[in-house]
Amino acid sequence: FFGVQFDKWRFNDKRWNHIPYDKSDPWNSFSDENIQLEFEKTFITEWRERGDYLRIATSHIDVLTVDKRALYIMATEVASAIDGQISEDGKQSWLSVEEFKKYHKDVLSLTYDEAVEISLEELKTMVPVRDPLWEEEERLREEYIKIHGERVYDDEEDE
Repeated sequence: FFGVQFDKWRFNDKRWNHIPYDKSDPWNSFSDENIQLEFEKTFITEWRERGDYLRIATSHIDVLTVDKRALYIMATEVASAIDGQISEDGKQSWLSVEEFKKYHKDVLSLTYDEAVEISLEELKTMVPVRDPLWEEEERLREEYIKIHGERVYDDEEDE
């Protein structure tokens, strides 16, 4: 499991200072976008099992361009490192790293500053909707725990 979170309002970039957000309910704003890299099934099985695929998932269905850029960079770096391919449609089709870069060149070619400027405009119209993937994952995790019980950690594992 590897997670990246970019808290835009704590970052030293004053452009974010005047954007309203509710820190008490980060799921209901774009203040934090969690981008997680993990094997499928790890959350559901409390890290007892791994799926056959790595996946990158975000907190929201629609993400700001600055976060999308980070996600695309992460996907290309990881896929390049493991000589992998990337699917954006639930494993129906696969793209090579180069095909993915070409397909998303409009976002990948942006500088960080350009991506922020676009994102500040997006905030005026985008509505944060939590990705339903997480509710489904939580439901499947609860079912798994009912069958297999809570995970018991060995003290030596924590060291």
